Amino acid sequence: MTGVAHDAHRDARRDDWLTPDGSPVARPTHLLAHLSDTHLTPAGVRYNAVLDADAALGRAVDVLAAAVADGRRLDGVVVTGDLTDTGDPDAYRRLRDALDRLGVPVVYATGNHDVRTEFHRSLLGRESEQPVLQVHDLSGLRVVVLDSTIPGHGHGRLDADHLAELTAVLADPAPHGTVLALHHAPLPAPSPLLSYFALEAGSRAALARALAGTDVRLILAGHHHLPQTGLLAGVPVAVAGSTAIRTDPLAPAGHERTWASGAFGVVEFYPDTLTVSTIPVDGADMVFDLDADGCRTIVERHPID
Repeated sequence: MTGVAHDAHRDARRDDWLTPDGSPVARPTHLLAHLSDTHLTPAGVRYNAVLDADAALGRAVDVLAAAVADGRRLDGVVVTGDLTDTGDPDAYRRLRDALDRLGVPVVYATGNHDVRTEFHRSLLGRESEQPVLQVHDLSGLRVVVLDSTIPGHGHGRLDADHLAELTAVLADPAPHGTVLALHHAPLPAPSPLLSYFALEAGSRAALARALAGTDVRLILAGHHHLPQTGLLAGVPVAVAGSTAIRTDPLAPAGHERTWASGAFGVVEFYPDTLTVSTIPVDGADMVFDLDADGCRTIVERHPID
């Protein structure tokens, strides 16, 4: 289990925000960054023979590091699998070094492109060939990580023993609820190949049964290389985009098409709700940047009757 001081620094970003009825501005209790499918390759090898996956990850980390340096709150990072493309030990080291720059707890899930034994050795500091259920405490927000991989295969499965471990953990609620993380998204796939490499339908149904009546507030997943949201048995599911590529769900019938367009998610938890925002990392031009005085000038032009 890992923990972090809940109010290690106060995020003052909302101090000068206004509401139309004068009510207090909603402030999150926790903020997580959600990255996925970084696909770091062995040194000198390009991902899909085209992309520099390390540089793509670096762009995402730079955005987060700049926000933290500017006083933005960040309670942790969750990375939902396919951390490396082939399980290369040095790629895991480079991933860890890149994310350690942020100075917050990092939670890792394993994906089908990872090698389970090397993932455990490099990122969990343990030797194991079996699925490992991870439980992390981020100041009362519990993050539980499932292993949905099948060594040697691309599709996903959750075995009965693993789900029984999950049920035992969820029997006791956490102070701020639970976030579940796994690689294979428990949602319909957006493309032909991903439908073949999906989480098995039986595992998806079994997971839904395991979550019934628990304190799970959100499921974080990856694998689809596309930001998505959905529901599993009434629980919100947020799929992060890959930091490297984006699946095209509007490709011609039967086609699998991707673009060099990375993204990650920002999840903010409030006492009564949560929000999931997608942050593209693809070099788009800035349109405007208003400071607090500039925002207030616009507000003053629109008085409330």
